[in-house]
Formats: sequence, structure tokens, C-alpha cells
Amino acid sequence: MGISRIYMTRALCFPLSSLLWLRLDRLPVSTSRFKRAFLVPLSIPHLPSMQQATHPRLHLRDTRDAHIIFEAVRQGFLKPVTRRLNEAERSMSVRSGAVFVWEERDDESGLKRWTDGRLWGQSRMREPYLFYDEKLPSAHGGEASTSTRSLPAFRFVDGVSRTIPSSSALLHQDRSGGNHPGLIKQAYSAWVQLSPTSTPRKWHLTAYFTYADLPTIPTVDMDAVLRNIIVPPGIYQSGKARKGDDGTAETFGHSALPPLHSAVGGYNMGVISSSSQRGHHRMSEDQRVIQILNSRHIS
Repeated sequence: MGISRIYMTRALCFPLSSLLWLRLDRLPVSTSRFKRAFLVPLSIPHLPSMQQATHPRLHLRDTRDAHIIFEAVRQGFLKPVTRRLNEAERSMSVRSGAVFVWEERDDESGLKRWTDGRLWGQSRMREPYLFYDEKLPSAHGGEASTSTRSLPAFRFVDGVSRTIPSSSALLHQDRSGGNHPGLIKQAYSAWVQLSPTSTPRKWHLTAYFTYADLPTIPTVDMDAVLRNIIVPPGIYQSGKARKGDDGTAETFGHSALPPLHSAVGGYNMGVISSSSQRGHHRMSEDQRVIQILNSRHIS
């Protein structure tokens, strides 16, 4: 009774470094010991593993969140995308909440730009991110508008009482009307100085979300690993910085990045200096004028 097996054999007339692949189907167990001494199971060639999102579900709010993701990649806690996504990977991974980190490279094996197989509208800057609304097909077969927004009521002055969202994504939702049903793409880039003597590399972050899903997407501080990541100073510089003649990223002051308090807990618009009583009276007067202007009808 024979047992079906697949084997390979090494031809004795070749050097040991040369292999002759031979498929022997249904080789009987009764094969002599001499023949079986040169037979080993045929290994299956290794196929490239399917790429996944760097993080499957995360709401990125500000510069600090982006740099934490970059640092988690640098330390090996998260994996970057190293090649262009194929159709299967796009279908599986490009969805609301997904975050991708990739390095911009000019060689053929790397990524020069991000492609996801979708159509996007014009970019909108909501510091520090760029946002793109997905173009959806209309019921008549053409392209639908990227946003079916209903514009908010016009106000002459918003004043200091206006609440500024602590998340760039929420700010984009607020300013665009928040009614777009498709995906929103969120993009950020930074120059990465891995060592004092190395050439800066440009890393990109691409994230996706929908307005309906955004309130349920967890943030960095809800992730058991990411909330403990500490970003060393001087490694990540905003991608908006220019490169110098020597190829290194030019150094900018602290004003190039948002203040830390805005990254941690949003803006505190109600803080008034106590060093000047005159400033306090001025603020009250301005507030009264703002209320008068906002109460008037603007045609």
C-alpha cells in the first residue's frame, strides 16, 4: 500500500551546492534505504505576507498623537507599510479607524506616494493634518459631491466663548458640516532624524475614518501600549519644514509645532491673565460688543 508524498532529490553528479528539483508523486514506502537517503520533503516557496494597517483602529487628534505612532514604529511596537497595497490588502485594511505609517522613498522597492484606489476631493488643512473627503458615485452614475454639507448659521463674530475642538478631525467635521457619508482621509508627514549623523527620512501617516464612526474610535491614551510611549525630543520635525542645501531638515523654533497643552487637553480659551485688571475690563467690554453684533441680522 503506497503513501502519496512529494519529494525532491539531489543529483549525485552535481556539486553539493547544486540542487535538482524532482517531483515524485505516489512514491511507495518500499523505496530502498539508499534512495530514501537522498530524499527530503519538498518545501513550499514562501509567499509575501499580506500587509495590514499599522494600527487597526485609532483616532488621531493632534501632532502629539502622530509622533507617538511614529515612535511606536521606531521602537518596533508597530509595523510600517513597506510597499504599495495590493487590491486584497486595500479591501481588507482601508476602512474607518485604520492608520498606516510609511516611508517615502525614491527606489522601486519603496513607496513614493500613497495609493488606495479611491477618488478624493481637494485637501483641507486642519493643523497639523490634511483632510480629504472621498468622492462617491452618484445615483445617476456620475460623481457625487464630496460633501453634502448644510452650512452652519452665519455669525459675525464667534468670540472667545466659541469652543475649539481638541481634535483636528472634529475640527474638520465642524467646519465641513459633518454630513459626508463616505470615508475621510487624514494625512501627516514628518522628517525623522534617527541618529545625529544620519540623513533625515520622510515618514508619512495616513488614517481613515467616517463621521458616523469617529465618536467610537479609541484614542492613543486608551491603548495599553501607546499611552506609555514617550517621544524623545528632536527626532520628529514637521514635514512642512524645508530641507537645507546639505539635505538635512532646517531647524525651526518651538512655534513650528502646536503647544503641548493643546495636544494634551485642547485649548483653554477661558484663561485670563490676573496681572492686569484693565485687561479684565477690556475683555468684558469686548464680550458685550460681540453679543450685540451677533444678535443683529446679517443680510
